[in-house]
Order: sequence, then structure tokens, then C-alpha cells
Amino acid sequence: MTKGGLIVRKKEMTRLPVGNSLTAVTLLQIVPQEVVRYKNMEKDGYEAVVIGADKKETKKKKGQKVTYSRMVEFGSSEEFMQANSAGSALTASILEGVEKINVTGTSKGKGFQGVMKRHGAKGGPETHGSKFHRHIWSLGNRKPRRVMKGHPHHGHMGDERITLKNLSVVDVLQLDNESLIVVKGSIPGSYNSYLKVEIV
Repeated sequence: MTKGGLIVRKKEMTRLPVGNSLTAVTLLQIVPQEVVRYKNMEKDGYEAVVIGADKKETKKKKGQKVTYSRMVEFGSSEEFMQANSAGSALTASILEGVEKINVTGTSKGKGFQGVMKRHGAKGGPETHGSKFHRHIWSLGNRKPRRVMKGHPHHGHMGDERITLKNLSVVDVLQLDNESLIVVKGSIPGSYNSYLKVEIV
């Protein structure tokens, strides 16, 4: 069970001194967000907290309508539910004392790729009349005379949902009215893409 989470946007990577060396880090911007509602066992069949980001209010003829550009569900603990009621805004304060987080995002799409880029195949000789440069490798045994299921082939690469667990939080910064989470290492996703951060 996670202890809640945040919706963030991926910013650039940089290097910061951690200990005695420069460490590659990724900056994650915390977007304006709030607790929409809590799901419970009686009504929904499971317990979770629904968080909405970038709130938009539009006036309709039948009344005011509230929408969110992004909505995400998190598992929540009793402490999180008591500290953040429905309708309350979430800030970087919930990350106080947090050392590890899980980050979920969509990796960059790379289109149709061959086995050298997609699976790290070595390839063949480039010269001396070779006609095996970037072709696919052996496809299997003599029997059962077909390609086995799951064999590495060329095909679509990237654009997949990836979760990285137990990432180290280096620091939480406040710069120009923006809250930034400094996470050690690289994060899946493109610049300004939305990510889901779960507090471990």
C-alpha cells in the first residue's frame, strides 16, 4: 500500500553534487492539484484516492462545471486520508522525510526499429563482401520448424508504460514559485510529459 502520491511534469536533466561526486538527476515539477474524492469498499469495491491536476471551471446554463486535465488514482494510507480531505490542495509538503518514490510514465516512441537498436543485436561484418550487416539473427532450431513465441524481432519500439521503483529523492526545491522534485537518475517520458509519483 502506497502513502498517496502526486502528479508531476518531467523537466530537464542536470547534475548535482551528491556526496563526493556529481550525480545525474531529473527535475520533476509539481503541478497544481487537489484531492477530488476518496473511493471506499462499500461504494467502489476498493480503497483509493482520486487526484486531479490543472483544475478548470466552466460556466454552463445548468450550473458551474469543474473538470481536470489529468486525473490519477493512488493507494492511500490512513495518515494521508486524515491529513488531506477531499477538495484540499496537494503541495510538496507531503514529501517531507520521503526518501524513496515510484515513478510511472510513458517512454518516448521510437517508431519501427530493427533488432540492433531494439534488442542490442551485434550485427555482422560491414566489409569484405558481407551481405549480413543489420539483419535479424537466427530464428530458432530445426524443430518445431517455426519461430518460437516471444522471439526478439524488429518492430515497434518505445511508447510503453513504464514504472521505476524505489528511486532516490535527492532534494525538494522551491524556485520561482515552482516546486521541483530532484530524483536521482533518468525518468521515462518526454519533456513536459505528465508522470505519476507514488510515495513508498
